[in-house]
Amino acid sequence: MKMTKEGMGDEAMKKSLFYRAKKMPPSAQIMLLFAVEGVFLQYITSINGFGLNLYATNMGATDSQIGIIQMVPNIVACAALLPLGILADHLKSTKTIPLLTLLMMCAGYAFLGSVPVLGERRMDLFFVSLAFTAGALAIYNAQWQAMFGAAVSLRQRNDVYAFRNQFMFVIGIFAPVICGILMGRCHTADGKLLVLRSFFYLSAVCVLLQAAAIKKIPVKQQEEGKASAEAGNASSRFSVSDLLEAITSVGKNKALRWFFVPVVFFYITWQLDWSMWYLGQVKYCKMSEMTLSICNGVFNIGQLAAVGMIAKVVRKKSPDFALIFAGIGLCFCPVIMILVPHLPLAYRGVTFIVLMTVLNAPQCAVALCTVQILLNAAPEKNRSLLISLFTMMTTLTNSVLPLLGVRLYTALGADLTALYRFNLIDLGVRILSTLGLIWRYQKAKKRWLSDKDFGLRWAVKAENNIYNRNDIVYDKCGFLCTYGKEKRKKEFKQ
Repeated sequence: MKMTKEGMGDEAMKKSLFYRAKKMPPSAQIMLLFAVEGVFLQYITSINGFGLNLYATNMGATDSQIGIIQMVPNIVACAALLPLGILADHLKSTKTIPLLTLLMMCAGYAFLGSVPVLGERRMDLFFVSLAFTAGALAIYNAQWQAMFGAAVSLRQRNDVYAFRNQFMFVIGIFAPVICGILMGRCHTADGKLLVLRSFFYLSAVCVLLQAAAIKKIPVKQQEEGKASAEAGNASSRFSVSDLLEAITSVGKNKALRWFFVPVVFFYITWQLDWSMWYLGQVKYCKMSEMTLSICNGVFNIGQLAAVGMIAKVVRKKSPDFALIFAGIGLCFCPVIMILVPHLPLAYRGVTFIVLMTVLNAPQCAVALCTVQILLNAAPEKNRSLLISLFTMMTTLTNSVLPLLGVRLYTALGADLTALYRFNLIDLGVRILSTLGLIWRYQKAKKRWLSDKDFGLRWAVKAENNIYNRNDIVYDKCGFLCTYGKEKRKKEFKQ
């Protein structure tokens, strides 16, 4: 029987990934679509992290301009996060802002790929393009968290997020390595720029595919919830009271306060050496583009191997406990940066990659745990605005601290001794931030052990802001209850 063109089109559609995802059970469908979205997002993030500094370097950027690379897009993101967070809380669907942001990023990456051919003003235009690429990406990540909370139930969040991250780390391994190998084959700055331009053009295509995956993700739970009495009474117009209420709730709400203070300080200590990391690799470890790409790929292999273990720790303990491992790993990174320049030049790159891979493996806990802790602490009302507020704070620190790290290094002498002194300062503040995370967890642990009345009985009564969602119990400070399922059943019977 001869098949018509319409029939051939129907068969092709049935073989497509998105069509098959639509026929899956809802839980599997959500998990797969978030994994597809994460693959394209990770490609873009990997090329940003690996390529932007090299892109600027091959266009003739100075050390100060390298520090500004983190600053410019983050300032743009800070200016837009709160208005967009307020707008998102008044829209019917939490997918609207992420989709619009992705469309803007598509145009931004197409423009970024064309910057090197724009003449003498190309460095100025490079920083302008960062606002529509890396800046828009920060906005997308903030609004993605609100969409994730609306689309995925509390019980599924850890599994869906861990499954998504496993695919993301795989892309994070290959994308920078392939880019670095191609750049290593080029012997001129123009040739290296051509490679990076191709990868940025491909980023524009990946953004469109990412938008297609986002569009297919069902968020009926959030859309129906917007009509509830708690979150649906706000008008579609801007309200200053919403902003003031969200800001004051950080000080009044114990769950939010216990989240914001230690976690934001952790981010501050984490971001301080981001630009110095690149300068240390290039200036003192003498890494080439290929070595840098291998370094990024191996780091992602370590995180891919660790994400499953971190997810198990989250299930058995809590996201708060798992985040401590990321803090401990960060404490040792400045120590390695101090020791590696003492080694013979031939061994510096290999030693750096091996040791930093081990220490960076627990960093997958930052992405895996921070989102869950914030969603657990943030109430339904003004959730998008609170997420935007947190992202704005970390984005603002990210815009200042990498440049501050470079300026501190320059003030100390901009030499090898200055590198040692800078990393000693970085080590001190990271120890303090890790102690803060440990204190946060210990405070919660004492609360669990001392409160004999805490259990499923109180959760069912929903008193004192204690709540139970899908058999997972959180206390009024937003901490995951460590009571076992059987113990909670016995308490409920009593």
